[in-house]
Amino acid sequence: MQEKSHGDADPAITIRRIEEVDSIVAEAISTLSRGRIEIEIGSGNGHFLVAYGEKAKDTFLIGIELKKKRCLKILKKIKNRSLHNITVVQEKAEVLLQRLPPRCIDHYHVYFPDPWPKTRHRRRRFIRKSNLDILCNTLKPGGRLSFATDFFDYSVQAKLLLLLHPGFTLMDDNPPEEVFLSVYANKFMDHGQKIYLMTARKNE
Repeated sequence: MQEKSHGDADPAITIRRIEEVDSIVAEAISTLSRGRIEIEIGSGNGHFLVAYGEKAKDTFLIGIELKKKRCLKILKKIKNRSLHNITVVQEKAEVLLQRLPPRCIDHYHVYFPDPWPKTRHRRRRFIRKSNLDILCNTLKPGGRLSFATDFFDYSVQAKLLLLLHPGFTLMDDNPPEEVFLSVYANKFMDHGQKIYLMTARKNE
């Protein structure tokens, strides 16, 4: 997990190391007077992250992505649009979450994660009780968790877990419209597959 600067010291166009997350969040909190900190878990090629970040200039966005090639694609999009409110961390989402302080995040975005369709693999899904506990702990009161999947069984499981979790309340509003710009969303829509969307709010 080497930090790649490509000759440019601007953190916005550099893959950040997991060890830097503490300073990234602390800096964002100290410099954003009325701004927001949001995280996309599993940013893929960055279509949502960059389009959303381009519109939400008062929001500091952290994209977490495990695959280096995808991180580099995101950085290229960030550089091409001269954006300075997005940073990318190459790591597993669970590792990132463990490093975050309580009540520091305004919104989590989780779009089209691996559905792990086999019954014996469902425990590997990202939306599970242990992860919801951490998400809830690191969200500010009133913070949001937005989720999208094309897999019906996963949507049912996620909805039930959120309904049963004492820290969350399901909302009527959907995730931001930029979610439909992702490669997966376009692929699913092209094949006529239904996309299941939901947003939950952390209770006060």
